[in-house]
Amino acid sequence: MKDEPINFTELAHFLPKQLDAAKASNRFKFVLYGGSLGSGKSYWLRWMMVYRLMDMWSKYNIRGIRAGLFCEDYPSLHDRHLSKVKYEFPAWLGKYNEQRHEFTLAPEYGSGVIAFRNLDDPEKYLSVEFAIMGVDEINRNPITTFRELRKRLRWAGIKDVRFLCACNPVGEVWVKNMFVKRLFPPEENEQYEFVYVPALPTDNPYLDASYYKSLESLPEAERKAFLEGNWDSFGEAMDVKGYMRLITDREFQACQVSEGIHSGYKILGIDPAAGGDNSAIVLKSGNLQEVLFNQKLVDTMDLVGVVMQTYNEEKADIIVIDKTGIGQGVFDRLRDLGYNVRGVSFGEKADDEMFANKKAELHWRERKWLLSGGRLVTNTGWNEFEYVKYKHKDSKITIQPKEELFKDGIMSPNCVDAAVLTMAVADSVVRNNAIYKNQGGNFYDINDSIYNNG
Repeated sequence: MKDEPINFTELAHFLPKQLDAAKASNRFKFVLYGGSLGSGKSYWLRWMMVYRLMDMWSKYNIRGIRAGLFCEDYPSLHDRHLSKVKYEFPAWLGKYNEQRHEFTLAPEYGSGVIAFRNLDDPEKYLSVEFAIMGVDEINRNPITTFRELRKRLRWAGIKDVRFLCACNPVGEVWVKNMFVKRLFPPEENEQYEFVYVPALPTDNPYLDASYYKSLESLPEAERKAFLEGNWDSFGEAMDVKGYMRLITDREFQACQVSEGIHSGYKILGIDPAAGGDNSAIVLKSGNLQEVLFNQKLVDTMDLVGVVMQTYNEEKADIIVIDKTGIGQGVFDRLRDLGYNVRGVSFGEKADDEMFANKKAELHWRERKWLLSGGRLVTNTGWNEFEYVKYKHKDSKITIQPKEELFKDGIMSPNCVDAAVLTMAVADSVVRNNAIYKNQGGNFYDINDSIYNNG
């Protein structure tokens, strides 16, 4: 037992940046610290578990509050934390149970528990509750892991639960999106509770000069990331599965505009959805694309009415729809009603042999169009570009399948799919074939064969 009152700043010996992050945790629910090598991320997380447990004991006088400190696997947990706790935490602070991998604060400090755990199977924590969570190298975990942990962040009688994390500026893109870029999914209701506190190796005076020289000797992308804390330096690099972003962050930011005027021929891209997913409508004209609709519908066939209304209001020239699966019914109905509509199946053979299928070909046209001056009217739906990736497989360009995205907890990129569908018809086709004629009140295409509607 320590007789005199505890001065936590002196106890933890936090660096100025670490102290800034600690202060941020007093205000924000979700705090990310670090973003570079050598900034003391793991140390900060360990001692923040102690700090927040003591703070909650002081506020609520509740004993046995539990904090969870997580790593992606046991070897990482041992190397970063377990091997240090029994030597770093003073004996008077509490006791470490090596068998249970738990540190319990002394009774005079509330008997709070820090449970050191790994994330090899996040679902095993479904029946567990924590008032404080810390995740080391959170960028090594998919967003599904974050969502699973978030469900367990609660404690009776405590309203200011906290989720603290740290990592380097690489890995899972959702971390960068939510904490650094502040690009949140539409359903996020706590976006103002997220904060990022950056720190660099130069903020740590205890690092040896030789360590800086090692970082400075890294290849450019790695040097910018690990030494300078640049989250975009690996924008064009491959991920662990061999995929690369269809467009990088820098390219994505460059092609966005706050508003624009549509001119020339207008093409509507329609991506129908079911099962709680959003259906999307994108309008393309000239060098502009705009998300007009991105919502869930109770019945997929309700999309027919939305498309008809949008087509008439925007005075569109042609509709292009993904007719795979549930989209076939929407396509058939629009065609029966006389609308000028083309159906596309992403899985069909590409015109160019360099692509694995039509999906890859249309995505590549979208990429070339954006890099050649195409613009996107700002909309949260475009954030989906963060998750659209490609790779070369068997000498062909292929787009990452949605099934792989679903495994990582990423929803289908409906707005991007709707956008690339507009690439299935060139303006010259709409213009040169002058395809609309009125016959008995219905529209028809005199060159229907060029659309291959069957």
